[in-house]
Amino acid sequence: MPLGPRDISTTGLLTGWDATALKNFELDDGTSIQAVAAMLNTALGVAATELRSGLWAQLVSFTDRPDVTYRVGTSNGFTRHTEYGRPDAQRGETEGHMLPYEEWDRALGWTYDYLTKHARMDQIEADIADAIKDAKDLWRQRLLRRLLKRGDDSGQALGLGTGGLSPGFATAAASTGVDFTPVNFGGNVFTSDHEHYVAVAGGWSANVFKDIKAELREHGHSAPYAVMASPLDEETIKGLTGFVPVAQANVNYGVNTSLATVPTEIGTEGVYAIGTIEECTVWIVPGMPQYYGFAWKPYGPLSQRNPLRVRLWKGMSRPTLMAANDPRNGSPAHPLQYLMIKLDFGVGVGQDRTNGTARYNNNSTWADGTPS
Repeated sequence: MPLGPRDISTTGLLTGWDATALKNFELDDGTSIQAVAAMLNTALGVAATELRSGLWAQLVSFTDRPDVTYRVGTSNGFTRHTEYGRPDAQRGETEGHMLPYEEWDRALGWTYDYLTKHARMDQIEADIADAIKDAKDLWRQRLLRRLLKRGDDSGQALGLGTGGLSPGFATAAASTGVDFTPVNFGGNVFTSDHEHYVAVAGGWSANVFKDIKAELREHGHSAPYAVMASPLDEETIKGLTGFVPVAQANVNYGVNTSLATVPTEIGTEGVYAIGTIEECTVWIVPGMPQYYGFAWKPYGPLSQRNPLRVRLWKGMSRPTLMAANDPRNGSPAHPLQYLMIKLDFGVGVGQDRTNGTARYNNNSTWADGTPS
């Protein structure tokens, strides 16, 4: 049986709560605790859906396994047929890494006196909304962190044991403990020093996007591509030669105006597309640090070919926000006292370490980005 609090999305009430008994508890404005539980259940369910939809769905896939295995290296190819000769058997060379797993808590604390004498529903709603915002921020920050970190994750604290490693995308052998030689494609032969973390001084330019397209295409990833950028870089990118903007809702365009076509079904809170350049759709993502970018080929919602692999609790197929009374509190005097929300997951790179290329456009030496 899994450890930890029960997910209220399957029960509608927190573990151990009796619906009849809850009717005896009310906030100061007369709202029953049963109504609060139902409202919390809805809020957590909606938030969990947002974590696995929109632009994030084009970036991630989910698994409950701690390991990833993938093909690497080159092949000896076919040999000419002869009447009596038999070709030598060949096999694919494989490598692998682990996926981290972290447990996160968010407490919602109210005193007994507050709940029984002064609490109002609008105040409780504000506290829950704040916790939901924190959950969304945590999800975004952990995804962006892995995209912009060149080195390996390691250690017991990340659920990787004493020797497990969770590396980034293709990078020089000296930058990772899991050497990665991309599979040769279209006549291109790669080494373990192949690099997808690129630093260039001078800021965003049209050449940056040309290089992004070339780097993804040489591994067999066909256009269109997606690029994440910071809100602080939006105006710079819009001014680049070859940039085609998206249509604005309050502008009437002429028949000879070129406008970018972008996926309209990709909707994530705070994220928006500004246009295309070099077959790349540019998405402005809150929390991306200035001068940094990340590009990839989206293969569809939650596709296993997407860049990131999110590890969940064993048996889970999607991220879940869970709520219960904090088990460390003893016996709370009120059902809402010591409420705790949990979100457990770990972010690693998936099976194709070539489907992602990070950019730092403010220096000729790479430095990991810090999302906010």
